[in-house]
Amino acid sequence: MRTSLLFERAIRGTLVERDHLAFDTKYAAAASGKPEPVGHLFLLLEGTLTTDRGERFSAPYGFVLGDDEWERRGKGGNARTFRTEGARVEVAQLRIAKDHLKVPIGMSAGALPMTAACWDAMRELLRSAPAGEAGPLARSLEALAAANIVAPTLMATVIGEEPERFRRLWAALRPLYQTYGATTSLKQLADALGMSMRQVGRDAKDISAAFGIGGGYRDALLVLRLRSAVLLLSAPDAGVAEVAKIVGYGSPIAMARAFRDANLPAPSVIQADIRGDAISRE
Repeated sequence: MRTSLLFERAIRGTLVERDHLAFDTKYAAAASGKPEPVGHLFLLLEGTLTTDRGERFSAPYGFVLGDDEWERRGKGGNARTFRTEGARVEVAQLRIAKDHLKVPIGMSAGALPMTAACWDAMRELLRSAPAGEAGPLARSLEALAAANIVAPTLMATVIGEEPERFRRLWAALRPLYQTYGATTSLKQLADALGMSMRQVGRDAKDISAAFGIGGGYRDALLVLRLRSAVLLLSAPDAGVAEVAKIVGYGSPIAMARAFRDANLPAPSVIQADIRGDAISRE
């Protein structure tokens, strides 16, 4: 599995490439807070998608999810769910402020009117994400605007070069994202950056507000860890203890406690359900 994060003022994205791993959104941990006025473009570039109603779609396929169907799943009512799986799965998920969207929000609205140019641009964005190039994002937004999915004004929200204090803080946080590290303290970050705790705390608060990271870095990382754990539990040969170690928990008991606190079933229950369902589809 390889993931990349994309941050902009009105856009936040996750780009994922994975092999032989399944994910069911009914086991997606929810971020804190109430649903926000945003839509989540969920674009399946490779793999298959099956809804909770048994509808099955092959890539390329995409729709716009409400915040209560993705980031804060279940907090706005009885959210619908879906599963993505396959020998190879590629997903681009873009969180976009509602004001910049020109299509209905929600799974019930059906498939997005994506053109071939849109899909080509999203594939380029996925491939180039690790390098952090700006061009592919611009071309993706232009293609989405041409297909009347987003407003042309969305491009104006993209910042050419972020403030030095944001780039400096992200450079310190990036290794933690890569290793699911959630135990680094503000003091440790301040020491590593040669700055005061007050300044680092102010910068962290500002970057969270600027990019709409809900309850902050720790909340975002907790959701990432839990969702990654659910995904990895679907691996054919992965044990619960191994998954707990990979995503940064000290023991299977600690991970099970985190699942319980997030109102999720026990890891072993989720693993049995996902694997059992995957076997039944073969």
